[in-house]
Amino acid sequence: LLDSARVFEDLEYALRGPKLADGVGSGAPGDYNVSLVARAWDPRLTLQSEFRGIAWGGKLTCLCQYFHPLYFEGLQGLQGQIEKDCLALFSTPAVGAAVQSLGGHCIVDFAWLGSGEVIIVELNPFDGVCLGTFPASTGLFLWDNEQDQAIMKGDAPFEFRVRSEKLSQPALKVQCNPDWRRIIYNETKA
Repeated sequence: LLDSARVFEDLEYALRGPKLADGVGSGAPGDYNVSLVARAWDPRLTLQSEFRGIAWGGKLTCLCQYFHPLYFEGLQGLQGQIEKDCLALFSTPAVGAAVQSLGGHCIVDFAWLGSGEVIIVELNPFDGVCLGTFPASTGLFLWDNEQDQAIMKGDAPFEFRVRSEKLSQPALKVQCNPDWRRIIYNETKA
């Protein structure tokens, strides 16, 4: 956790944000509406098994592969089943209640483990202003693209996107964060 730029960014944002719901807080530990949650390692979750959905107004409006820069040949032809299974889990009362607890707008990370077997990895806030609107969060959908935003807000039909071809090496390299580029491409810090 100490080496994760994303965790640092999330915590920094949370600590600059509002305190408890009543707006009262001394700045002492516990006054911030932040939780750290750890889950058990599940070896069934692979890079190609994870998908990101956007919920807007309590409705799942779109879905895409989580590791969006990568092409997974094994996903080709399975989109219909994955979509059906993710939508079925999303429609359960427990998931609906969890989504509503986040105001009806959130990012939902699914793991598809096979036909009829989906789990939710996590739910993240999504406000359409700042939280979750960056390309790293929205995957194969872009909040700043008018057509994509209409899909994400449920003003256009549901879409499920997976990468249909490999990115070129230069394009893939640009998608990697600097820490991964140093490891994969043996780059040194500038």
